[in-house]
Amino acid sequence: MQQNQLFKKIVFLDRVGLPERFSVRAPELNHRWNNYDSTSPEHIIERSIGADVLITNKVKITRETLLACPSVEHIAVAATGFNVIDIDACRELGVSVSNIPSYAATTVAEHVIASALCLRRQLLSYRQSVINGEWQKSRSFCLFGDPINDLKNSIFAVIGFGELGRAAAEKAAALGMRVIFASRGKHRCEFAKQVSFDEVITSADIISIHCSLTAETSNLISTPQLRRMQPHAILINTARGGIVNEVDVVQAINDKLIGGISFDVLIGEPPSDDSPLLSIANLENVIITPHSAWASEQAMQRLADILADNVDAFLLGSPKNLVS
Repeated sequence: MQQNQLFKKIVFLDRVGLPERFSVRAPELNHRWNNYDSTSPEHIIERSIGADVLITNKVKITRETLLACPSVEHIAVAATGFNVIDIDACRELGVSVSNIPSYAATTVAEHVIASALCLRRQLLSYRQSVINGEWQKSRSFCLFGDPINDLKNSIFAVIGFGELGRAAAEKAAALGMRVIFASRGKHRCEFAKQVSFDEVITSADIISIHCSLTAETSNLISTPQLRRMQPHAILINTARGGIVNEVDVVQAINDKLIGGISFDVLIGEPPSDDSPLLSIANLENVIITPHSAWASEQAMQRLADILADNVDAFLLGSPKNLVS
């Protein structure tokens, strides 16, 4: 990188992915910073031409874009996942890529535990019974409806044991759950036991997904796996849409093959009106949230701070949090 260049051009292609109240600190070096609320595919190249640094959350950066914009030296991903970037092309063309690690472990893990509590304790069902006037008509001081189950001593299973999966597992263990996990790599953990993917599927009361979306994990859970789960099992996905086959999981809920789901991620985001999961979103054993598990106030501020650090570090010649 030429440190004597008067200005570095930085382009944030989809600033809408971070609320305006969270400012991204400006780099120390002289620079021009262009923010775009969002960028459609047909405008990516024209907005990226002449940029030294691109910032993206969900805008895809392809080989075509990089070849058309040879000035790009670095891509700062404003998220942990970097599947929107053609990493192979970046390596071949000498473009470094940074991401935002270690910012969402607490918020995602808390979302997972909140989902497990909500579904195991039937909070949506009992809340609706009050709204419907059923408690008011009860012959007893309380209302007995859907079975309530404690989290303690239930089997909590994690698929993928990176930072987010481990954080969810640690909170589950603190609540007295028996924690197991499946992961491609070997991990030593004092509060969780590594088991096979098959054991996770067949034995867990609660399954929480924390793996990346790759060719190997696409449709990792579909009808064959859903049929082998416990009939009361709860499936939680805060990772990526596409790891679970959406059509198959809708069928599983309708057929009562599993006990419930909490999905924070869908294949299409935002979803179209005909999204399969939206067809069951009103059920009391289904929680669909708008990709918000990561978005606590504290986590978003950490993301903004780390993003600024990543851009600044690259411009100063000491890049960090590199994934390529």
